[in-house]
Amino acid sequence: MHVGIIMDGRGAARMTVYDPTRHAAARTDDYVFNQLIPYIGSKRKLLDLIQEAVGYVPVRHGETFLDLFAGSGVVSRFAKQLGFRVIANDWEPYTKPINTTYVACNQVPKFKRLRGYAAALEELNSLRPKKGWVTGHLCPRSDEKYDVSADRMFYMRKNGVRIDAIRSAIQEWRETGLINETEEACLLAPLLYQACYRSNTSGVFKGFHKGWGGQTQTALYRIATDLRLTPAVFHDNGFENAATCQDSESLAKEIKNEVAVAYLDPPYNQHPYGSNYHVLNSIALWDKPSVPNRITRGTKSAIRTDWRTKRRSAYNYRGETVAAYRNLVHSLKAHTILTSYSTDGLIPLEEILRANAERGRVDVVLRGYKRYRVSSQRFSRKPMNVEYIVVLDTRRRCRTSADELAGRVRREERQLLRNHPELRDSAASTAY
Repeated sequence: MHVGIIMDGRGAARMTVYDPTRHAAARTDDYVFNQLIPYIGSKRKLLDLIQEAVGYVPVRHGETFLDLFAGSGVVSRFAKQLGFRVIANDWEPYTKPINTTYVACNQVPKFKRLRGYAAALEELNSLRPKKGWVTGHLCPRSDEKYDVSADRMFYMRKNGVRIDAIRSAIQEWRETGLINETEEACLLAPLLYQACYRSNTSGVFKGFHKGWGGQTQTALYRIATDLRLTPAVFHDNGFENAATCQDSESLAKEIKNEVAVAYLDPPYNQHPYGSNYHVLNSIALWDKPSVPNRITRGTKSAIRTDWRTKRRSAYNYRGETVAAYRNLVHSLKAHTILTSYSTDGLIPLEEILRANAERGRVDVVLRGYKRYRVSSQRFSRKPMNVEYIVVLDTRRRCRTSADELAGRVRREERQLLRNHPELRDSAASTAY
């Protein structure tokens, strides 16, 4: 399935739809979905909704798309394939090499001193196992005889020593000048994907299964398979794209010229991404944070603490998130601002709409979806939510109050939620 704006025989754009049977990140060669890390809040299933939102305001080929909370980078990749020049930003360190590889790079780096990209990956895959920080802090002392009260079990030990060997080699190559910063990123991106894919977790690193694969062991095949790097897929859109790692408000203030589209996908709830994905940050930074080798009180998940200081996000705090969002919307230099959010988020719908309506004309597109659950067997009192995208045209005036806008959106929401079986395939749009 080609991803992008595809024109049918009548010249209309056909929507892009994520197909789990064809776009599995571990196997697909599709640029948008290749080695896409599993991510809470990922928009891979909502790309057609984003495409619909982008279509509200005409843009020219090559104009800038600024993705301020890029995360896994799926929306940035999608925008790049749509023909935008893309700036992918996120202040979690693990996102920088991923988005450098898939967004900033248009072509495979040369790797001249290592005989090419494929040869560099093969050399890393052929390294002898090495005990290091990952093995000592995130793996049990034995893959067969482990103690769940003392051993962390994020990875099988056989894969922990592979991560340690590969990450240490990449670090050495960078320090000795065998690879440059971009080449380093293109090696780290596949490693970070494998660090997700081979983990003994349900997607985030705040905990791990007590046994390999959990009670059902349905994920045992990926956890127990030997870790091996595979090359990233690249896409050349002909423009100078970029990947940055900054606080969103700071970056917004630095932008000198207006961008065509700014896309906002801030955190929805109180769970920081820095703690959810702390293992990825530790592998990306390779700073080997100090934690006990074995589980002690309060250290079971070995979560690094810098998310509380260096990367503390106002969007994780109910008392701060409205002001942070409002300031960002009002400081951005953009013709169009798209905001992805959920009815399950900390910011009330009315506040989102009020902040946008103060700057210009507002349109909204909606989609019903199933709430994320760690276990599909677990009962939920509220199995469905509504994801919406607010489309702000800063060059036009909004003639409707925020309360009236919210009322219309709530009516659309109730209509969607009345028909649960069709929620996965239904979308509504309201223009004001």
